[in-house]
Amino acid sequence: MIYPDSFEIKTGFIQLREMLQQHCLCRRGAQLAANLGFTDDFEAIDKLTGTTDEMQYLLRFVGNFPAQDYYDLSDELQRVNLPGTFTEPETISELKLSLIAITEIIRYLRRLDPERFPFLHRMEIPEIPEQSIIKRIDLIIDDKSEIRDKASDKLFSIRKEIVSRIAGVDRRINQIMNTARREGIAQDDAGLTIRNGRLVIPLPAANKRKLNGYVHDTSATGHTVYIEPAEVFEINNEIQNLRVEEKQEITRILLEFADFLRPFIPGLMICYEFLGNVDFIRAKALLAISMNAVKPKLKNETTLDWKKAVHPLLQQALKQQGRKIVDQDISLNSDGRIMVISGPNAGGKSVCLKTAGLLQYMLQCGLLIPVSEDSTAGIFSKIFLEIGDEQSLENDLSTYSSHLIHIRNFIEHADKKTLILIDEFGAGTEPQLGGAMAEASLEKLNESGCFGIITTHYTNLKLMADKFPGIFNAAMLYDAQAMQPLFKLSPGKPGSSFAFEIARKIGFPEKVLAIATSKISQTQLNFEKQLAQLEVDKRNIEQKKNDLRVADETLSSLVSRYETLLGNLEGRRQELLKDAKQKAQRLLDNSNKLIENTIREIKESKADKEITREIREKLQREKDVLLEQLTIEQEVQETFLQKETLPKNTEKPKGPVKAGSLVKIEGQETIGKVGEIRGKRATVLFDSVTVRTTIDKLELAGYDEIRIWEANQRFAKPAISVIHQLNDKMADFKMSIDIRGKKAEEAQQAITRYIDQAILLRVNEVKILHGKGDGVLRNILHANLRDNPDVVSFEDESLERGGHGVTVVHFR
Repeated sequence: MIYPDSFEIKTGFIQLREMLQQHCLCRRGAQLAANLGFTDDFEAIDKLTGTTDEMQYLLRFVGNFPAQDYYDLSDELQRVNLPGTFTEPETISELKLSLIAITEIIRYLRRLDPERFPFLHRMEIPEIPEQSIIKRIDLIIDDKSEIRDKASDKLFSIRKEIVSRIAGVDRRINQIMNTARREGIAQDDAGLTIRNGRLVIPLPAANKRKLNGYVHDTSATGHTVYIEPAEVFEINNEIQNLRVEEKQEITRILLEFADFLRPFIPGLMICYEFLGNVDFIRAKALLAISMNAVKPKLKNETTLDWKKAVHPLLQQALKQQGRKIVDQDISLNSDGRIMVISGPNAGGKSVCLKTAGLLQYMLQCGLLIPVSEDSTAGIFSKIFLEIGDEQSLENDLSTYSSHLIHIRNFIEHADKKTLILIDEFGAGTEPQLGGAMAEASLEKLNESGCFGIITTHYTNLKLMADKFPGIFNAAMLYDAQAMQPLFKLSPGKPGSSFAFEIARKIGFPEKVLAIATSKISQTQLNFEKQLAQLEVDKRNIEQKKNDLRVADETLSSLVSRYETLLGNLEGRRQELLKDAKQKAQRLLDNSNKLIENTIREIKESKADKEITREIREKLQREKDVLLEQLTIEQEVQETFLQKETLPKNTEKPKGPVKAGSLVKIEGQETIGKVGEIRGKRATVLFDSVTVRTTIDKLELAGYDEIRIWEANQRFAKPAISVIHQLNDKMADFKMSIDIRGKKAEEAQQAITRYIDQAILLRVNEVKILHGKGDGVLRNILHANLRDNPDVVSFEDESLERGGHGVTVVHFR
C-alpha cells in the first residue's frame, strides 16, 4: 500500500520512470516501464533486482550484448493472423531484423555461466525463432525493403518487359524530338519534360497540330503545349497495364508469405514478449549504470541499513552544475525504528527524507538503488508519505487540515510493516498546539511498531528519544564557524536550528535579535546553545578519531613493510652464506691445483734457477689474486653474519639518553634514533615514523643491538628507497590514458611507456582512450599489445563507455 496517490510525483519517481522509458528500444519495453509498480513480494523483488544487476554487469564488463533492431511486431502479427491479409515489405524487413536480434539475444544468454548469472539463466528463454522465416524473407525482400525481381518467375518476366518497353519509349520519343527540332516544329533549346507521369515534348502552341499526339498540359501563358506522341502514348498505356500486373503479382507474393507465416505466429508472439522483457531489463540496467546503482543485500524483514545513499535526481542535477552530492548513511532497525531529524533550515532534512522514500520505493519496484554494495535493505508492505503543501480550495482544506488528515490515516493504518515519512511534523499551526499534537501522534505511531523518518524543529519531539524506546534523534550537521550547512546526517543527537546564528550571518539587525533573545526562555536558549556546542565538539572528536585512524594505518603499513624487508634480508643473508662457502671451497680447490702445478713445473725444469724464479713470481701473483677474493668474501660474510660471529655483548652504553642515542621504548624491541630532547620529552625516529614520548619511557640499546641495527641500516636503505619509489609511482599512476590528437610516433612512445609502467606496478587492467577517427591510433595500439607477452588480452570497451574508441587491456 502506497499513500498518498501523489507519492510518485512528490518523491520524483515519475521522472525516473520517464528516464527508464527513454532507455527502452521497443514499444513493449516502454509499456513495461510505464506499468512498473510497487510490490512487497520478497522473491519477486529479489528476482527483478537480480536480473537487472546481472544485466548491468554484462553491459559494463562483458559487452557485445545485442542492442539494435528491437522492433515489436506483435500487433502486426495479430492483424495478419486473419486469412486474406498481408503485411507490407517494409514491415517484413523489420520482421527479419527483429528475428535476427531475438536469435542473437537467446544465443548470448544461453552461453552465460549459470553459476555467475543465476537470475538471467532462470529467465523463461524461448526457443530460437524458426530460421526458415528469415530465409523465406531473404528470397522475396532485398536490403532496401523492396520486393526482389526474382521473388517469382512471373514478377521477373513482368519487370523485364516493363524495362524493355520503357527503353523503347525513351528511344522513340528522343527520335521524334530530334525530328521536330530539324523540321522547326520544336525550338532548338527545348527538351523533354514530364507531365502527368508521362514524357512529353514542349511545342509552341501554333505548331501543336503539326505533331500527332495528345496534349497533356499548356504553359501559364498559353504559348507552349506539352504533347505526348501518339505512338508513344500507346506504348505507355501498355506499360501502365504491366504496372497493374506487377502490383497484382506483388500482392499475390505477399499473401503467399502471410499464409506461410501464419502457423508460426503463436511462437513469434512468445518471442516478442521475451524481447520486450529483455528490453525492459536492459533499460533498468542502463538506468542503474547512469546512477551508479547496485543491488544491496536483501532481507525479508523490516529493516534499512544504507551506506552512502544519494538521491539520484539531485545527484544528476548537481553533476550538471559541476558539484558533488553528499551521501548519507541511513539506518532503521528494531532498536531504532523512528528517526527524528532536526537541524537548520536548508540543511538537507527534507532531501534526506525524500531519499529514503524514493530509494525504498525504487527497490520495491525492482530497480537498483544508488547505495554502497555493503548496504542492507528490507521490505515494507506500506509506505506513507506526508510532505509539502496540500491545501485544497475545493474541499475547504487548509495546509494544516490536510496535514492532520494524512496523520490520521497513518495512525489508522500503520503497523509493524509500515514505513512512514513525515516532513516538518506538526508545522502549519500555533507552535505549542502543533507540537503537542505532533508529540501525541508520534507516541501513537510508535506504539504501532512502525518504522519511519520524521523531520522537525520542535524541541518536545527531540526530547521524546529519551522517553520512548524505538525513537532516536539524528541531526543534519552544520559548520558553526563557517555558518554553513554540511548536508550530512549524523544519528545519535538532535540538531540545533541555528536560528539566531543564521539571522546574524545574513545581517539581521542586532537590536531585533536582542529583543528576540529576551522573549524566549533561558532554558530554551541554553538548550539551543548546548546543541550547537555539542555539534562542534562532535565534529572535533570525529576529526581526531580520523587522524588517529590514519596514523594507525600508516604505522601498521610501515611495520608490515619493515618485517617484509627484514625477512628478505634474512633470506639474502642465507644465500650469501651459502655462496661464500661455495666460493671458499673453490678457492681451496684452486689453491691446491696451483701448488700442484708449481711443483710439477719445477720438477720438469729440473730446478733451473731462472725458471724457478719465474714460477715463484707467478705463484705469488696467483696467491695475491686469491687473497683479494678471499678478503672480499670475508667482508661480505662478516657484514651479514654479525649475529653469529661477534661475541655476545649484552652491555649497554653508559650515561643518559641524549640526541643521537639509539634507544628502545620500554616493552618494545624496535630500535630508534633520538632526534631532539626538550625538557623531559624526546623525539625518536623509528625508520620513517616519528614518535614523541617522555625520556623515562626510553632505554638505551645494547651493543649487540646497535651493531645489528647499523648493519640493517646499511643494507635496508636501498631496499626501502626502491619500495618508496614504487609507492610514489603507484600513487601517481592513472588507470587510463588518453592518446587522442597525438601523432603516430608520439602515440607509440606514450603507449610503450604507459604499458611498461603498468607491468612494473603489477596493474591488472588499464583503459586506453584513442578515439575512433580513421583507426590509425587504434591499429598502432593493438599492434603494440599483440607483441607484448605480458598482455593477456585486450578488447573494445562497451558501447555505453566508448565502444571502438576505447581499448581495455588485461595483464598477467
